[in-house]
Amino acid sequence: MLIEDSPRETRVDPAELEAFVVLAEELHFGRTADRLGLSQPRVSQLIRSLERRVGRRLVERTSRRVTLNPLGEHLLSRARPAFQELQRAIAETRTAARGLRIGFLGPYASTLDRGLAGFRARHPECQIALTQLSWTDIFGPLRRGEVDIQICLAPVEQLGLTVGPEVGMFPRVLAIARSHPWATRNSLDVEDLAELRVIGPHPDVAPEFARAFWPPAITPRGRPIARVAPARTEPEMLTAVAHNNAVFATTTAMPTYFTHPEVAFVPLTGLAEARVRLVWRTDTDHPKIAEFAGLAAGTDAAGIRRQA
Repeated sequence: MLIEDSPRETRVDPAELEAFVVLAEELHFGRTADRLGLSQPRVSQLIRSLERRVGRRLVERTSRRVTLNPLGEHLLSRARPAFQELQRAIAETRTAARGLRIGFLGPYASTLDRGLAGFRARHPECQIALTQLSWTDIFGPLRRGEVDIQICLAPVEQLGLTVGPEVGMFPRVLAIARSHPWATRNSLDVEDLAELRVIGPHPDVAPEFARAFWPPAITPRGRPIARVAPARTEPEMLTAVAHNNAVFATTTAMPTYFTHPEVAFVPLTGLAEARVRLVWRTDTDHPKIAEFAGLAAGTDAAGIRRQA
């Protein structure tokens, strides 16, 4: 049917096209209005405006149903791909403007190197911001939306977070004062910790992290391991080791970034290697998270598992 008083201009109104595409999917004015966050009369107005612009009716309406006529189907076949491409362009531009914010634990920053290099090569327009995380608030910045993705030592048992691929694995070492007679040994075992004072986990450290990373309360042979006051940062840990007659069970990643002239690092057996994984919020809307995770892990797609 000819729509009277059709204007001659062919200017495209994105709001009209969006309403038309969504209506074609829903075939219901009420549901279309809900999806668009508009009133139903406003949706009807946009559809009528588009029909006037085209010069023909596109949608057949009855009290019970909504259908597209052949002309509407033709417009949909051309408009939907273009509209989806426009949405992708906007999403990609929004991502480029927002960038990618990545959180890291100081000694394990190198686990991000491969992902950062690959991501920058693919998306040179996307700004990357790196934020060092605190051991006592490891997941706080992620939950508060201050970072988009982060690394953390496994296991991660946190509601609402997606655990991504493993990006690094580090053998254990013991930070011990150079003045200690055991500092020159080729290695130490977890059983030896019963003879030492070990820096324990801070109360604010995630429980699963405290269980997995710190030595247990007793050795495998049942000997108690004495714990001393916790430290919050790497410099605090190393200072306590150097001057307070304490030791700290860490990994080979620590001396790469944090050292102290009075602290030695001796291989430590009996504790599992530390595994570094990527973590992000399950409800994130960032379109590049999975891609970055895959690049960091050296794969095209990230193998992920979700916490309930």
